[in-house]
Amino acid sequence: MKKLFIVLFTLGITVQAFAQDVLFEVKLAKEKVPTVIIESVQEDFPGFIMEEFDAVPIEYVEDDVIVNKNFNSDEDYDTYEISLSSKGRHITAIYDKKGTLISLVEKIKNAILPIAVVRNVEKAYPGWAFEKDNYKMVHYNGLKEKKRYKITLEKGMKRMKVYTDANGKILNKSRTGMMKSHRNLKNN
Repeated sequence: MKKLFIVLFTLGITVQAFAQDVLFEVKLAKEKVPTVIIESVQEDFPGFIMEEFDAVPIEYVEDDVIVNKNFNSDEDYDTYEISLSSKGRHITAIYDKKGTLISLVEKIKNAILPIAVVRNVEKAYPGWAFEKDNYKMVHYNGLKEKKRYKITLEKGMKRMKVYTDANGKILNKSRTGMMKSHRNLKNN
């Protein structure tokens, strides 16, 4: 039961990370992070640079997960979030206090898109050009890996973002916006 709550809690944190809103976290210095977690991160992500260290103080009260915002100790957190980077890749990994990877979110900017993604987007939006693409991979421990792509398209002075899965299925698109011309940018 506790594992289910941890997975659900982690899923909530990860969704919050995508929205760039943080539920609650405590910034930590690397020296305050348990050695077992630092060693696990180094083993799981060789060649990556550890940039940020956060702790999420959670407690279990009668099988419910509670975020304790009044937690005063720098020790004994149950969950740690580590931000890593390497060569255009950014990973946010969440570990439990034993050093077990619970979940991760990986973002790669300007990645090469799978052929199925390119074909389906071209078919759905003829005449639109690929301006840039950002690859996002979300992986939850114990659950199936989910891959998502965010692609920016241009057509004349219009721009839109399209979201697909790894097979090219269109999941969502943003509203079409107008780009500012170079002349207008100079005058602003």
